[in-house]
Amino acid sequence: MTITIRSVRHGDIAELAIIHAQCFPDEAWDASALATVLSLPGTSGRVASSEAAELAGFLIAQCLGEVAEILTLGVAPAERRRGIARALLLDCSREAGALGAERIVLEVAADNVAGSALYQSLGFTRQGTRHGYYRRAAGPPVDAWRLSLLLRPRITP
Repeated sequence: MTITIRSVRHGDIAELAIIHAQCFPDEAWDASALATVLSLPGTSGRVASSEAAELAGFLIAQCLGEVAEILTLGVAPAERRRGIARALLLDCSREAGALGAERIVLEVAADNVAGSALYQSLGFTRQGTRHGYYRRAAGPPVDAWRLSLLLRPRITP
């Protein structure tokens, strides 16, 4: 399968909000929230396309100095398990490294088994926990695991 990645365009935001709601029904970001996040300093958005979908997934990250943070990452349910999230994460790693970031951080819900496995396969390691961070409509809050990926070793004089 061919996956193409490009920068988010203003015309993508409404569809990104739909995908975000499918991925995070309890904490969905609407188009206005996505536009606001994308306007923050150091923030960029990337979308992935496949043969089956013009907008199959997206990743929004903020790179400020030595640390890049993945703010949100989602893949349309019909496009999952096709390498789209992996492609977006690899693209983010390249972009963050080119901007001078030494590591990438993100948070993943403790109950997100597939996401956790993907991050681990790419070298992310667990750095901490935010207890009860994610709210669930049908059940108790879920912990967020703080993960980190070292992009390059820090060189000290």
